Amino acid sequence: MGVDAGGRGISDKRTSIVEGTAMSASLLCLVHCLALPVLLLLLPGAFGLFAQSEAFHYAALALVAPAALAAFWLGYQRHGTAGPAALGTAGVACLAGALLHSPFEDLETILTVTGSLLLIAGHTINWRLRTRAC
Repeated sequence: MGVDAGGRGISDKRTSIVEGTAMSASLLCLVHCLALPVLLLLLPGAFGLFAQSEAFHYAALALVAPAALAAFWLGYQRHGTAGPAALGTAGVACLAGALLHSPFEDLETILTVTGSLLLIAGHTINWRLRTRAC
């Protein structure tokens, strides 16, 4: 394995990038869900329609799920702890469940916020365990 200028392995640097991307995507989901009402008031029109549409939610899930899978897999290979991946899997399941058509609109919001928080917690724990395993 190569070493970068800081003495860390190149693999560690790539893993940090993947983990950071996955965590950012999860945080973006949370911000989207909590800030959407304000954004719709401030930015009406096409952006508001897209952010409120199912297409946005499918696109977000298509970004979050593979990034999370890669980050948790790389973390597991490094530290051998399945807990962060379990939190992340539950988070992705909540986000996917929010896309199901429910007669209760509040349930979608609850599932999305819960899923985002579970993913962020999983990524945070994964990141800490991975850096301690170095």
